[in-house]
Amino acid sequence: MKKIKNNTLKKELKKFNNYLYIFLIFFALSILFIAFGIYENGKNKENYIYLNDVIENKNNEENANAYLEITQPPYSIAKYENDEENAFYIVFDGRYFYIAYLNNNLYEKLNVEGLEENSLTIYGTTKSTPQNVKEIALEVYNEGVEEDNKIEMDEFNNYFGEVYLTNVSLKNTNIAFFIISIIPFIISLIFLSLFIINKIKTKKELNRLNEKEFKKLEKEIDEEKNIHYQKYHLILTENYIICLNHNLKILKYKDLIWIYENRIKEYGITTARKVFVMNNKGKTINILTTDGQEKRNENIPKEVIATISDKNDKILVGMNKKNEEQIHEILKNS
Repeated sequence: MKKIKNNTLKKELKKFNNYLYIFLIFFALSILFIAFGIYENGKNKENYIYLNDVIENKNNEENANAYLEITQPPYSIAKYENDEENAFYIVFDGRYFYIAYLNNNLYEKLNVEGLEENSLTIYGTTKSTPQNVKEIALEVYNEGVEEDNKIEMDEFNNYFGEVYLTNVSLKNTNIAFFIISIIPFIISLIFLSLFIINKIKTKKELNRLNEKEFKKLEKEIDEEKNIHYQKYHLILTENYIICLNHNLKILKYKDLIWIYENRIKEYGITTARKVFVMNNKGKTINILTTDGQEKRNENIPKEVIATISDKNDKILVGMNKKNEEQIHEILKNS
């Protein structure tokens, strides 16, 4: 890309760096959400206590965050009549039996071979085991053991504890912060794309001029007779239109064949005034957009059109049927 020496042009082009700054802000925000999510989940993990410790050391505390290492597939023992998605299971961690209330999907994930070598950790909260569940658990347990090894109800708590694990999942991760982080990340990528696209287009636009033309352009920008609409990022020099409203566009007056104003209306009210030009290749370019509600700026489109038409006496001015027909003929014969 050509080395820009003109301070006015440098200053105008710097505004496109805002895309990069916005990208950095939203990208940093995304990283912040992810970091906070990692921190919260790390802190959350510390709040989980092994279920056996809850039973032995916390006096079978209810509503405690607990986890278990499962080393054998769960064994179904009971299901509520109106709940087809969940059931009570006997689970085993390699040392002790426990009661857990699992949904069907989780059961399928735990009902696999090889758990002894590759145990799965489940997380949940504790709740007091209902008497009828205890009775069913004892009945199921005693079915598969010899008479001498069967247990009575007064021994239940020694074997299974007084609480069972419910609200169970394979993860204790809070994914909310990770989901939220996607939004600023996508926005950051959009602005990064805009920055890169703008850089490419700027380079391409400047390279259309040879060194002699580029030096001439920079010189004209500094001349007192040029007109610089700073608010609208539009510079009108002796021979060029330099438009920086969305990306850099450098137009020669002599290449233009048509200029007109287009008013955007909503519910009968003018919300914006735009000036379009067409070059001799039939390409239409928006060089100016003003707020249709600002009375002090309502004459600016007319000033721009008048200035440009003075630089090219062959340019057609205004949007009307006659000009449309002429443009059609010009492009047809070009």
